[in-house]
Amino acid sequence: MSQAPTPASPASGTPPPRVARDFYADLMRASQTSRAGFLAERERWLRGVPVEGREELLFEFEMLLRAVERYLNLTTVVDAKDRPLVTRDFHEELVDVRDAMDRAIRVARNLQDPDSDQKMVFRKYVETQLADDRVRRALIEEELDQETPPESLFVLREALDALRNLLDHLLQLPTARLNLFQDVGKLALREIILNRYFRPFRPLEFRVEYDRLRSVRLLDTLGALGEEARTAFTTAFLGLFRLLHYLAYVDPENQPTPPRRVRVLLALVRSETHALAAWMHSDLSPRAGAKPLQAAALRAARDLARETERIGREVLAQVDREPDAAARAAGAFTTLLRAQVVALVEALAPNGGLNEGVFDGLVSPQDAALRLRKDLWVYAQLCRVAEGHLRNDDVPAAERALDAIKSFLTYFHDGGYQLLRYADYDAFDRFTALLVELPWPPEGPGIRARLAEDLRRFGQTLESTFHAVSRRTLLQGRGFDRQEAEALRDRFFPAPSAR
Repeated sequence: MSQAPTPASPASGTPPPRVARDFYADLMRASQTSRAGFLAERERWLRGVPVEGREELLFEFEMLLRAVERYLNLTTVVDAKDRPLVTRDFHEELVDVRDAMDRAIRVARNLQDPDSDQKMVFRKYVETQLADDRVRRALIEEELDQETPPESLFVLREALDALRNLLDHLLQLPTARLNLFQDVGKLALREIILNRYFRPFRPLEFRVEYDRLRSVRLLDTLGALGEEARTAFTTAFLGLFRLLHYLAYVDPENQPTPPRRVRVLLALVRSETHALAAWMHSDLSPRAGAKPLQAAALRAARDLARETERIGREVLAQVDREPDAAARAAGAFTTLLRAQVVALVEALAPNGGLNEGVFDGLVSPQDAALRLRKDLWVYAQLCRVAEGHLRNDDVPAAERALDAIKSFLTYFHDGGYQLLRYADYDAFDRFTALLVELPWPPEGPGIRARLAEDLRRFGQTLESTFHAVSRRTLLQGRGFDRQEAEALRDRFFPAPSAR
């Protein structure tokens, strides 16, 4: 575990520590290039969607869009076939695409706010009833401008609905030849790529909403690396866990006959595993640092590429003939990806005490909950101390306590913050932003009184989150180790007797 910085003393003349930034959020936004503004607006919209599990629904929706995009690429669906393209019947592939689109439409409806959805449906109906072409054209252009995420989602849903209806009729034809398959692909690709807010992520492009590393061991290991190596290995782990997230949707209910969209999802897994292996070979290895880490990156790239080829050749090629082939392929990919996660962690921390091959221990939800509970308690204690000094108008002590909070945030953002649930991020982000904007030092009784009240309110948020984590089933019977928590607190703000 990386050591926490020692808070600077105001009396020493050293500037107060910069408020920590979320390394993972910065990395993800850097991967989004010019689309960061749209995605930030979409993130704000998502936080207001009154739907349970909204971030997971959004992940599934974008995964399905990405999978359809990849599956309609000829190189994805025909490389295991031996018939000439011009004589191929693509009927089965179109059935797969139709099922994936159907599921995407249902997920989009769940994400849409009922009130705004009804308004947009009514506006669509009005378009069909207008006799004045000028007014109808203005309504259509207004809709296609996609000025807000709900409008953008509605436009994409309507397009997928039209494509699904088209496929229903095309599938009644006796055969579906190459040109038909390609034309369906062009239409679908255009609607997906031109969408403003819900264009699916590229390979190695990540989203704050659902791409998080929730392993205590992994977060601590990455936090100990230099900046370049940390960025490179974090990208690799995010890519591996993204692929494992995909695989959770391959027959999650263990149905006797998995849905047809499973083939589309497996094509996505195969395609992006290849892309990740190529990136590890060309980008991760040169940036890994020491030669043993470079070698580990090359081994991981080689194993991913070689095993993905084998799964495609020996398992995916049998999907049409063997009912259990999809489940076997998903199991083989899961084993492969987990093995690479463990291998890279062991390369980064060879003496870290991780039992060889134990993926479940690496991502233990109980360890994550214990770490988060301890961090929340310390955070609340630091806020309470700072609030008390501000209310007592002890300015030097208050400044030391605020310095301690800022120093603690570096530790917290690299660990406990990543273990929060998505719904909790907003309150934590707002308080961090408040510290960033705070005049330093906080001068004047008015500013100090407002800050004390902000600390009190956020302290209540911390305490309620602490109790919510403590009530989790996986922590039943695990008492709170107050002595360990106090030791962590004292690393940032020692008790008076220890100073």
